[in-house]
Amino acid sequence: MELRHLRYFMTVAQEQSFTKAAEKLYTAQPSLSQQIKDLEHEVGVTLFDRTTRKVKLTDEGEAFLKYAALTLDNAKQAVAAARQVAQQKNNQIHIGFLNVAELKLMPSILAQLRKNIPNLKIHLHSLTCTEQIQKLRNAELDICFTRYKMDHSDYEDIHILTEQIYLVAADNLHPSERTLKLQELKNSSVIMCEQNASPIFYDKLNVLVPFEKMDDQMLWVTNVLQHI
Repeated sequence: MELRHLRYFMTVAQEQSFTKAAEKLYTAQPSLSQQIKDLEHEVGVTLFDRTTRKVKLTDEGEAFLKYAALTLDNAKQAVAAARQVAQQKNNQIHIGFLNVAELKLMPSILAQLRKNIPNLKIHLHSLTCTEQIQKLRNAELDICFTRYKMDHSDYEDIHILTEQIYLVAADNLHPSERTLKLQELKNSSVIMCEQNASPIFYDKLNVLVPFEKMDDQMLWVTNVLQHI
């Protein structure tokens, strides 16, 4: 059994279609179908029910799915560990950061790194939170400066900065004689960061501000708050 068989199996299970899975894998559908048949032959059970309109996992396929996912995840971790060792041998480090960190953190951090490890090769990558986490998991980054907290035993999270959030509003929404209540923003249009740019930041603001029809009332502009 090869890892590619497991990847094919996972993709078909996710897409519930050999056609869509083949497109996603950039392979021909007959070839993909044959790979799945070879996998079923090796495992000795039928993994997919092909009689319904959508391709569905059999009970045996459901049981196989859990361990196939674990195997692929372990394979990624193995590759990541090997890459990390190789980078350490080459005396280099790959750092991912958000735009806000570039101004507030990176100058002092880079100065310290160059002072303490003068021969270190530093590679900088300006990325969104989502991009950073994906590259960290693939061992393409060694350190991330992100709003995302990993909560995983393989990673260490260090809180280094607390950001303040400011609302820039028209005079009628921000009278000087009293404090503006969040509920008063309920029917207002707001410009804030795009969800893909910083999911954690987006989610916290979404919980904080009580909008009823967010899609209709909000205009998404990437990184607007970071530049105010």
